[in-house]
Amino acid sequence: MGKYICPKCFAEQDIRDVEYKCTNTSRTHPCPRQKSGESFRPKDPKHPVCDACGQPVTVRVCPKCGFELPMNIDTADSYPIAIIGAKESGKSNYVAVLINELKNAVGRSFSCSLMACGDKTISRYRTDFYNPLYRNKTCVRGSDAGDVDPLIYNLIFQRKGGLFHKAVNDVISLTFYDTAGENLNSQDSMMTFNKYLAHTSGIILLLDPLQLPEVRTQLNGRIRLPDENTDVTEVLSRTIEVIHQQSHNSNMAKKIDIPIAIAFTKIDAVQSLIDPSSCLNNDSTHVKLGYFDKVDFGAENDEMQSLVDSWAGQELYQLVSTNFEHFGFFGLSALGSNPDINNMISKFRPFRVTDPFLWLLAQHNIIRTK
Repeated sequence: MGKYICPKCFAEQDIRDVEYKCTNTSRTHPCPRQKSGESFRPKDPKHPVCDACGQPVTVRVCPKCGFELPMNIDTADSYPIAIIGAKESGKSNYVAVLINELKNAVGRSFSCSLMACGDKTISRYRTDFYNPLYRNKTCVRGSDAGDVDPLIYNLIFQRKGGLFHKAVNDVISLTFYDTAGENLNSQDSMMTFNKYLAHTSGIILLLDPLQLPEVRTQLNGRIRLPDENTDVTEVLSRTIEVIHQQSHNSNMAKKIDIPIAIAFTKIDAVQSLIDPSSCLNNDSTHVKLGYFDKVDFGAENDEMQSLVDSWAGQELYQLVSTNFEHFGFFGLSALGSNPDINNMISKFRPFRVTDPFLWLLAQHNIIRTK
């Protein structure tokens, strides 16, 4: 028996103290606990049984906050990933496409499968993300402001066997945090709703290039621009401060060791400002090759840093490089085209969506790098 950290409240607890919920909804003999929904600690943790109805139980919950825990909370390595972005940065569309790509193209190329943990994750992804975008061809509605349950998955890698070795599966637990953009509008709201930042294994910070004043000036009258929103450097500054406060590290001279991907969304909308020979006009090679391609990443990273310098000066790069040990710049499009005035998508062609996530996996040596 060991320790675990709740993916909701981040309390470190002994696995022996975990509580259970009974799921017995039999029509003839339903569990009396169904009305109250209360959790309990079984007498025998090795063979947990509901003391109210006598049925075996498998659903474990955190005794502190009541959040339903992943089945393998005590056995799989956990990698919480924070996906944050200001309002209208395209975060919800990004989450919808990223998870679908992990289930399909990435799964086949990297010999892995993505499996949702629990009905809440299955239902929330299907209802809030997949159906609007992939079935209705419309933009995903942004997450509600406030506290939102994370999406939890198991990423299962099939490792090939060899001489004297059997094929085995490696499993990691992924927790995606995707709270609303409004939660980034002030330091107080970030401290309340983004407290997971200091506990993550990686951050994907989504920034909208159409919020940069220089880009807006160059594209004014040529495309439909979104309303001006939170400044990109403000979002990054608040993120840095929250991580220091949540980790109780007041030494701002010490760099943060959480890898951060600075990802600019809606690259298709600024295509006229990008050189036609740029790698940002094409998809990356990682999925095609089945490993993280350092050459492709280097080209994308250099290209985006150059564009950001020309669009916004060097403030953003300096803010990232002086505060984080590991960082990368990315350009992507979750949709591949600008939605119409009714948020309908006529040409759906995502590209480079998985680059930041694969880079984070490579940082933790979970996938091969060449």
